[in-house]
Amino acid sequence: MVSLSLLLAGMAATAASQDPAVAVDVPEQQPADFSVPSTERAFWAETFQNTTTTKLFEGTTWVKSAGKKYREQKISVKRGSKLLGKFAADKALVLDNKAQHYGFAAKLPEPFYLDGSKGKKSLVVQYEVKYPEVVKCAGTYLKLLRDSPTLNVTDLNDKTPFTIMFGPDKCDKNNKVQFIFNHRNPVTNMYEEKALQISPEVKNDKLSHVYTLAIHDDNTFEMYADLNLIKNGSLYTLFKPAVLLPKEIDDPTDLKPTTWEETEFIPDPAAVKPAEWDEDAPRTIPNLSLHQPPDWDEAARGPWRQPMMSNPEYRGKWSPPMIENPDYVGEWEPRKIPNPDYFDDPHPARMDPIGAVALEVWSMSENIRLDNFWLGHNLNDAKKFARLTWQLKHEAEKKAVQMEPEPKKPTPPESKKKDPNVFDRIDEAVAWVVKYPLVAGLGAFFVFLVLLGFRGTPHHARSAFPMSPVIQEVLDLDKNKDTSQVPRVPVDGTELRHRPATATTTTQQA
Repeated sequence: MVSLSLLLAGMAATAASQDPAVAVDVPEQQPADFSVPSTERAFWAETFQNTTTTKLFEGTTWVKSAGKKYREQKISVKRGSKLLGKFAADKALVLDNKAQHYGFAAKLPEPFYLDGSKGKKSLVVQYEVKYPEVVKCAGTYLKLLRDSPTLNVTDLNDKTPFTIMFGPDKCDKNNKVQFIFNHRNPVTNMYEEKALQISPEVKNDKLSHVYTLAIHDDNTFEMYADLNLIKNGSLYTLFKPAVLLPKEIDDPTDLKPTTWEETEFIPDPAAVKPAEWDEDAPRTIPNLSLHQPPDWDEAARGPWRQPMMSNPEYRGKWSPPMIENPDYVGEWEPRKIPNPDYFDDPHPARMDPIGAVALEVWSMSENIRLDNFWLGHNLNDAKKFARLTWQLKHEAEKKAVQMEPEPKKPTPPESKKKDPNVFDRIDEAVAWVVKYPLVAGLGAFFVFLVLLGFRGTPHHARSAFPMSPVIQEVLDLDKNKDTSQVPRVPVDGTELRHRPATATTTTQQA
């Protein structure tokens, strides 16, 4: 009966999904909450997910150095950017200040080492680094401190003995992923640092990068950046100074015999300089085939000098030819003796046990994030952990970088300009006329024509020449009378104006 009910319900749901008129409530798929994968396969791991800034150094794991130069260091535990989606909840250790010495460490619960036994045939170190911007100077490498009964991480400084130093180191021309290990000479019991001769470059951008080092019991190593192999090889051959000393060395008491001849060729003692060989002949002589030109003006061009030419008789200083030295023995080398300091180390990978993980660096950058520290004995386990943590977050960071707004360019302050005075205007006008003389000339000519056309109507002034009394009378009448009431009459050919009768009568009456 229950099965039949379930079947009917399923059919109804299918029909409703196919019928657009029927609305079906489908719950939204919310993104899964962020969680850190299991670290049970690690010898020791730190994800900072279960701690805070205030609790970080209150426990027994992480301890700040009490050294004077580390007193101002500021370290915090922070979440990621909100643009990272669910990975915004991922916490990391943050180096807050720039121009700062950092020194702090975490004591391991027990020594970490490889000895070739089952489960300890490899030693793996892995962690993440993220720069907030392209850095110019920042050390972010780890120091795996040498374990000893006297190891006290509170006294951490740059002289504290370490077994391995690994990680990115970028400052000016120094740009490499460091790998240095301390090797003990079993004869002298003295330690010597062995540094990788050619190191890969640091990944310097705004994304997280995971760095992995694996040292194997067969005396080989592997280095990875973002799970890609960047360096591998033998501990015997790729480090300087070399791990093993030479079996034989030069005998310091052996001296070269005084009769030992190392010169392979010598001047021929039987050779004689030819009689015609003139060592004093000059290299150049005057060219007598050239003569002074007849039109040479010494007043304008100076005195004429005879041109020079190569001396065909010049042969230089004579030297005898070289011949093979009959007494030549060869290059002398001191005899070899057994090296008293020689030792054979079949297992340089079996380094001194590690007692703490430390960060002792100098940084000129701020807000550098460190996360997901992993120590273990299995490289595949470390890679799997990186795929579940770094790789997924790395993809989210790529999208977040694309969504970030471009930084605004700083607006330069407006410079206060002085109001130009009359002389500045004149200088500008003169400079413009000099630069565009044709345009200036045409403009001046056009202005002249405009002024000529708008001179105004000339006034009738009394001429210096005599004028007819009749014409003068007419002009005076036109000047004094209201022309709006008196009709105008044309002037006849004799240049006299016919006056209207009414006007004449009025004049006579007056």
